[in-house]
Amino acid sequence: MLSVFCAQAQNSKAKAVLDKTSAAIRNAGDIKAEFSANATSGSMSGTIYIHKNMLHLASSDVKCWFDGKTLWTYRKSTNEVNITTPTAAEKQSINPYHFINIYKKGYSYTMRETTLRGKGAYEVTLNATSPANKLRKMVITIDKATYHPLAVTMQRPKSSTTIYITSCKTKQKFNASTFSFKRSDYPSAEIIDLR
Repeated sequence: MLSVFCAQAQNSKAKAVLDKTSAAIRNAGDIKAEFSANATSGSMSGTIYIHKNMLHLASSDVKCWFDGKTLWTYRKSTNEVNITTPTAAEKQSINPYHFINIYKKGYSYTMRETTLRGKGAYEVTLNATSPANKLRKMVITIDKATYHPLAVTMQRPKSSTTIYITSCKTKQKFNASTFSFKRSDYPSAEIIDLR
């Protein structure tokens, strides 16, 4: 009985931290964040620009634009642009802040205190409560002072991605055009429409 009570208290504290983090991100306005990512498929670093559910990701080899509906992905190595309507899993994999929309349903939580890059942090682990959920586990390291994520690890059945947010600027102002692919900027690229 005591272990059930302790688990519920831990779950409640973890959810409270996630609620504060979600509110901090929602109130941050437009966000510009520097990141590095390590995935089963490789690693990259770059900058991500976020406005509500839209984003633009820029790295040395890959650029992505998502206007809330359509995702354009440009790969410098192949000089191709793939156009898709992303699945929920694809949206999660490109946006480290996407967890603010999914943690409230279908996950159990645990939390511990830690430090990352010299900052006091909460490390919240989300475990899927349904086998149907493709995102099996997330570990979110959250800055105690700002409630902004410092790192997000996402585990799926056959892949894992860890994104480190190395700097974060809030209250930015981006034009809507920031989140749409401009054909004139890549005149020689092959366009592959997969919608």
